[in-house]
Amino acid sequence: MDAIKVITNFSPFADAELDKEALNAVKACTGNANFKFSGTSLADFTTAENDYHEAMGNIKTGDHQAITAKNNAREVLEKTFSAIAKQVNDQSGGDLLILESSSITLAKTPEHHQQPQPSNFKIANSDNGTMRVSVKKSPVGSHGVVFAYTPVTGAPADINKWTLQPSTKRSAVIKGLTGGIHYFFAAAYKGLDTEDLVWTLPIDKIVGN
Repeated sequence: MDAIKVITNFSPFADAELDKEALNAVKACTGNANFKFSGTSLADFTTAENDYHEAMGNIKTGDHQAITAKNNAREVLEKTFSAIAKQVNDQSGGDLLILESSSITLAKTPEHHQQPQPSNFKIANSDNGTMRVSVKKSPVGSHGVVFAYTPVTGAPADINKWTLQPSTKRSAVIKGLTGGIHYFFAAAYKGLDTEDLVWTLPIDKIVGN
């Protein structure tokens, strides 16, 4: 399966469409912890978007110089936007949630696959009633992971009735557990809302004090 990416060529966009696409990306990428943009690339992109937006407003008069200024501003915006989009692709690792957090249009709609049972489910015991849980990345791309837990005594047979802790990442820290007692833990990849969660087999772990 081809890796999911965002587009890096913005020349097909109409002027107004490019303005909207770039503005959304500026807002989404600024302060986004998923990305570390190199040098002044994000600042350059932000400035280019502001300049283009202003130039777009000036062409309403139909002045030839204003149109030329808009075209020049567009050229700069496309170049700086492409630089940001390439970094988004490089740093996302093909993770759909990270890509979507940039608000940049995906290069293609990702092919949908039913989520499998998570693999390499791990539970690490920590002190003070906390447990660290993690799974391997979904092989088909997911919308995060749902971790479930419940005391072994009186545990419902249906994992969906346990305490659920969704995570946008592949790991989480579960807090507030009672130390010294056994808990069941399980995990499932989050697919479409209409699809049932496919849980791992429950793992019995005692929580540290």
